Amino acid sequence: MPQVAILGPKDAVLGLKASGVRAFVADNPAEAREALSRILEGGYAVLFVTEGVYRMVEEEIRPIQERSLPIVSILTDVRNPQGIGRSLLKRYVERAVGTELAFKGEE
Repeated sequence: MPQVAILGPKDAVLGLKASGVRAFVADNPAEAREALSRILEGGYAVLFVTEGVYRMVEEEIRPIQERSLPIVSILTDVRNPQGIGRSLLKRYVERAVGTELAFKGEE
């Protein structure tokens, strides 16, 4: 069965452990890089990353996003939403359809 991992600060990820998601805690860039290495070694199929942690290790995650696995999805930070997930989704859809998109409110 494909495994799912989540990478983020302790308060954001530990609650998901009960659902079968493997939680990797990262509260600083060093912890995020170490956890990301363990996730890649673990053969996870899906990786959820909180926006804050994504910002910490953006350079390391970008090449992973170009691979087929793990599928990387960015979770919106409830306390400080940055719109990273939305902009990445927009980029993926634009690449798939071959044209620039305008979301509501961006016209």
